[in-house]
Amino acid sequence: MKHIAHTTRTIALAFALVATSAGAFATPINSVENGGFETPSQNGGYKYLTGSVNGWTYAGSSGVAANNSGFNVANATGSQAAFLQQSGASISQMFNFTKSLFSVSFDAESRNYGNGGNRISVLVDDQLLSFAGLTTFTPGSKTSFTTYTSDLIALSNGNHTLRFIGYGGNGDVTSFIDNVKVNAVPEPLSLSLMGVGMLALGASRRKKANKA
Repeated sequence: MKHIAHTTRTIALAFALVATSAGAFATPINSVENGGFETPSQNGGYKYLTGSVNGWTYAGSSGVAANNSGFNVANATGSQAAFLQQSGASISQMFNFTKSLFSVSFDAESRNYGNGGNRISVLVDDQLLSFAGLTTFTPGSKTSFTTYTSDLIALSNGNHTLRFIGYGGNGDVTSFIDNVKVNAVPEPLSLSLMGVGMLALGASRRKKANKA
């Protein structure tokens, strides 16, 4: 009975650590330049961009559009957002990371025109990020931005490339990206997350040994 009680307390502690860490990990580290795409100013319009412009590299049919412009952006943070139109459109930026566990968050919206939203993926270097297990998705709303936060991954210290890619579809499909942030787990929480797995594993092994 003592062993069972000890195992129960250990698992309860593990769950408490998970709850504490999950609620506190999303700490922006502000290493993304121009994450709101407020520059270059479009003066109420929109523009397709190519190459490196104000922190981002634009390729394919991508660029920046202002709220209520001809590109139908609605309710972006600030006054502008990036767009990914049809297949092959991408925006990317190199950033420096000095922590261990990583996620990216951003706001996204489908265009309220043509055939709606463009299916997109987000990568760090060549690794696809997942969002509640999904590695590709189309923003659901055409009238407001929704915040998406990727699942945690381990990331080494140094320079990395964040990339948003549009996969296209039938006809004119476009998605908007705004308010991009790189998030890191503060080191004590990072260690506690790793400790959760060790605690649960140890409890399970002790239970099996006791039965044997």
